[in-house]
Amino acid sequence: MNKTSFGKGLQDGIPIGLGYFAVSFTFGIMAIQSGLTAWQAVLISLTNLTSAGQFAGIGIIAAGGSLWEMALTQLVINLRYCLMSFSLSQKLEKGVSNGHRLAVAFGVTDEIFGVSASQEGRISPWYNYGVMCVAIPGWTLGTLAGAVSGSLLPDFLVSALSVAIYGMFLAVIIPPAKKNRAVLGVVIGAMAVSTLFAVVPVLNKVSTGFVIIITTLLVAGLAAHFCPVEEKETEEKEAGQLISARWKRRRKPFMSHNVYLYILVMAAVTYLIRMLPLALAKNEIKSPFIKSFLYYVPYACLAAMTFPAILTATAGGIISGAAGLIVALIMAYREKSLLTVALFACAAVFIVERIMEFIM
Repeated sequence: MNKTSFGKGLQDGIPIGLGYFAVSFTFGIMAIQSGLTAWQAVLISLTNLTSAGQFAGIGIIAAGGSLWEMALTQLVINLRYCLMSFSLSQKLEKGVSNGHRLAVAFGVTDEIFGVSASQEGRISPWYNYGVMCVAIPGWTLGTLAGAVSGSLLPDFLVSALSVAIYGMFLAVIIPPAKKNRAVLGVVIGAMAVSTLFAVVPVLNKVSTGFVIIITTLLVAGLAAHFCPVEEKETEEKEAGQLISARWKRRRKPFMSHNVYLYILVMAAVTYLIRMLPLALAKNEIKSPFIKSFLYYVPYACLAAMTFPAILTATAGGIISGAAGLIVALIMAYREKSLLTVALFACAAVFIVERIMEFIM
């Protein structure tokens, strides 16, 4: 055991754990709204450790989607972990055993990868273990807190909090879109395609999971072809965290499969995406198209999951949802923190719905 590396990892993991607690709190609330139990919500967080995949996953569970739909959705949403694992395989110190690689793979998230990649020289797997020892409990305990309190909070607070995760996603994708026209095109394009699926007859019959899959593959693929990115951009990318679809208020979900089968598929697909490149790949990805595609995937995915779903996420309907969207866009454009954007969006929804109650 490398105590120095482990201690450094614990220290660097504290802010990640605190941030994870805030984000997963919202996931816990949404999981309860979708009809899952607190234990099931915690189990999802403990075995997946991926915000976007989890939010999309409980949407598929609530809609009674197929296991294939769940697997494909997790694959597309979490593709960015492939690139991170490839990169991390080059970052670990020489001679690291396959056992350590398999263990480190479980904790390949956007933030953990970010702090690992920023370390000088090669790193010990014990550094990653230190970060994981703080980050994973933060994510899991936040889910538990949200699941427990979500069932106790009054409806008007739950409605306001329902836009929090969308606000966080906008805080992730808007600042890069503001600085990069290609990313801006990806965000706008994904939102446009997602909207078409929501309003066009026949297309609106396509399930949420497949809308995310189709939109992400189409938009990210076109962007990778027409706007290949420089290697420096792919290394500097900050990944996002992600989302659900249209949530029904505190209803029992229709599940075509046992919920634990869904959780198993989510966990297995997500882990394989993280593990295979880290354990098997010895060479860096060379294809500009693949690297560009993986770079654009989070932006396309988060945009597709955020809009137009945010408009129907609240109890007040499109009006309060639009208020939360506008405020979140403004705060994200001003490059405020994830938590700040989310809180302002929630406050906007809360105020607008109180005004609507007074008028009506």
